[in-house]
Amino acid sequence: EDSLHQLREALRSKDGPLKVATTRFAVRSKRPNVEQTRDHVHNGLWSEINDISGAQDSLKNQIASAEETLHRLLKNKERLEQDITIKKKSIQIDEQQCLRLRKTLSWRGFRPAGV
Repeated sequence: EDSLHQLREALRSKDGPLKVATTRFAVRSKRPNVEQTRDHVHNGLWSEINDISGAQDSLKNQIASAEETLHRLLKNKERLEQDITIKKKSIQIDEQQCLRLRKTLSWRGFRPAGV
């Protein structure tokens, strides 16, 4: 759960830089025709937007994977807890009913078959 929280925080931390880069790119794109050039700044902003978007996509995939893993772990925990409950009940039945019955049986005259 902690790693899932950290992944979500990392994803949220990418929102600000993406908005800044997108805004800069949009402002730059609204320049008059004479100033609209595809120079290294334009390419750098476009590259930055793509990098941040790619990082966000990667984080989203990691979050989905972590959520799926957490869901499987919680289901396993529930199954194990049910199994423990059943085993505790079995031990309780054995101690309360079977043990009492075994104490009343006489084993002195018992001989295994074939002896």
